[in-house]
Amino acid sequence: MPRLTRAESVQRTRAALLSAAEEVFADKGFGDAALDDIAERAGFSRGAVYANFANKTELFLALLDDWLQREIDSGTRLTDPANTAQQDIDALEGEGGNRFSDRKRFLLLIEFRLYALRHPEVAQRLRDYDQASMNWFGSVVEQVADVSGIRLPAPTGQIALLVLALEHGIATLAHTDPEHVPHEAFLDALTLLNRSLTALAESEK
Repeated sequence: MPRLTRAESVQRTRAALLSAAEEVFADKGFGDAALDDIAERAGFSRGAVYANFANKTELFLALLDDWLQREIDSGTRLTDPANTAQQDIDALEGEGGNRFSDRKRFLLLIEFRLYALRHPEVAQRLRDYDQASMNWFGSVVEQVADVSGIRLPAPTGQIALLVLALEHGIATLAHTDPEHVPHEAFLDALTLLNRSLTALAESEK
């Protein structure tokens, strides 16, 4: 095999550390996870972790960024420019019904959100993650509205915020009371929102 360049080697090490961090954080939670655990899981020394991340918080924030990028890449593949809004929603049925349907991952995100509330110095990075999610939602809303010929009755930022709140709220309820609230309820909420926006746009013509 060809010898890796330094940049390729650094990228591979970083990817391995992120993968190991995701497993260790999921198993132990953010508070109990140790950098030594992550280094051992990845097959590297503790020094390799510090060569890539300043501390455990920075490593988790990098993992958040990685999660979001994978979600965006997945969403991009699901979105067909020729689809109606409802067809895009229906296409998500095989994706768990909600980005946060994985219980371990959702609990970890909630744990870190509580940590950020108690540590304002890292709260901005979490806000950046949420804003990036809303920007992504907003771009999808604009694309679907353009394809469907719908004139949005509110700024895309407000609609994106509503979608993010629905996603987080329904995920919380679904993990708390799965017998009565399925994760797919998020898709039902999106369907209702789509129908409401479409009907409102039609009434204003």
